Amino acid sequence: MFQEDQFNNRVAEATKALKTAFGGNPKSLEQALKRAGRRLPRRARKAGAEIVAAQMLSANPKLHQQLDASRLERDFDKLISGAGRVDAKAIRQKWLVGALASFAFNLLLLITLFVVVALWRGWL
Repeated sequence: MFQEDQFNNRVAEATKALKTAFGGNPKSLEQALKRAGRRLPRRARKAGAEIVAAQMLSANPKLHQQLDASRLERDFDKLISGAGRVDAKAIRQKWLVGALASFAFNLLLLITLFVVVALWRGWL
């Protein structure tokens, strides 16, 4: 049986887990999921989308009867465990290494171009 207060507590718990993993100050679960984006594992993203859809259904008393509490619990567990598995520090380090590698490649390309032009023009 679906219980709205338990559902709202789990939504707050999931939002807190996403806030811890990805930072920011989301006011809702939907905003937290948008902030997490593709950094969140696919299963966790799908579970989050199901939960957001369930939030909309729970607002209407007649549609709220369609919600399956056990499925929602599984979705909450997937979302929270997915947010817990994300290592934000590793993601930042990966981004930094990529940016530095791109900078180094561009610098190497510029130096090579300068040497080629200098040889062509007879400066070297």
